[in-house]
Amino acid sequence: MSGQFSLLAQADNWIVWAILGLALFCYILMANLLLGRLDEDWPGRFVNWQRVIPILLSALPLMGLLGTIAGLLVTFRTMSVGGGVDQPTLLSGGIAEALVTTQLGLVTLIPGLMMFAWLRRTYRGIMAKR
Repeated sequence: MSGQFSLLAQADNWIVWAILGLALFCYILMANLLLGRLDEDWPGRFVNWQRVIPILLSALPLMGLLGTIAGLLVTFRTMSVGGGVDQPTLLSGGIAEALVTTQLGLVTLIPGLMMFAWLRRTYRGIMAKR
């Protein structure tokens, strides 16, 4: 597996953990709203979170970009001390590690946006019946 890259190789990257933690928080929150009882209190619970959830979700790709910039800085620092220029695998591995955070930020954003759209549609349906 020397030529392959995996997310498990990023276990020591705090930005990866921050993205995963924020995404998990958002998913649990929305799943709780989606799978909870649709009683008379449900619209109020959704209204409490309807502005916060999109803000939290929009932070995911920004955190991914932060991880990419941090990874590229490490790669360029390695190049500046002489490593990587004559070793293209070291350079490409560093860039791949940098880009995984951007990919993770986008991959975690898309399902979150779909869940939030479902929540908003449910809210509008409930409010239309009132």
